[in-house]
Amino acid sequence: MRKIKPDFNVKQIGSFRFYSGILVGLTFSLILNLFFLNIINMSDVMAALAYGSWETSLIQKSDFYYSFFWSLFSISIGFSFTTYLWSGNPLLKTPRQTRINRIANTYAYFIFGLVLFSISRLLQLYIEFHNVEYSVKEEFGMLLFLVPLFIWLFHWTFISRIYKAIKPMGISLLLFIIYGVILAFTSGRF
Repeated sequence: MRKIKPDFNVKQIGSFRFYSGILVGLTFSLILNLFFLNIINMSDVMAALAYGSWETSLIQKSDFYYSFFWSLFSISIGFSFTTYLWSGNPLLKTPRQTRINRIANTYAYFIFGLVLFSISRLLQLYIEFHNVEYSVKEEFGMLLFLVPLFIWLFHWTFISRIYKAIKPMGISLLLFIIYGVILAFTSGRF
């Protein structure tokens, strides 16, 4: 007899854990988005100071491509914390679900630390080699957006192994893109 997974809903996770996870994820993604864009603006100032070339417009708003990437990236990292809070329930109905839930809880921190470490190294390279004419937009194009999509899908993989979560995953994808566009358009206004 095949066991059917429970539906992914607020009742299964717990209302406080569910809504606090969403709130923490959205807040953290907003803070990270501002942090990344301010680091890039600071690197422009540092490059102008180091090379004495103030031709680059320092008050210019960044390109939508980069703003959208950092927005989606920040949201996917914020979703790591959401997943961590959602999978914080120590015991579920079956031992298999409890084991997968604990793995998802651990991987949420792991992917957050790994990606933040990788991005810090990339930002360091970006700051050090600022005067080199290298455009990520021209080199990678739309492939760069696979990084935040991978992080987002990585977390939904564990959620879908515990719960039936196809419909919430589709709704979450739509909200992921909409919130990314909103953050990309409003990132220069804070």
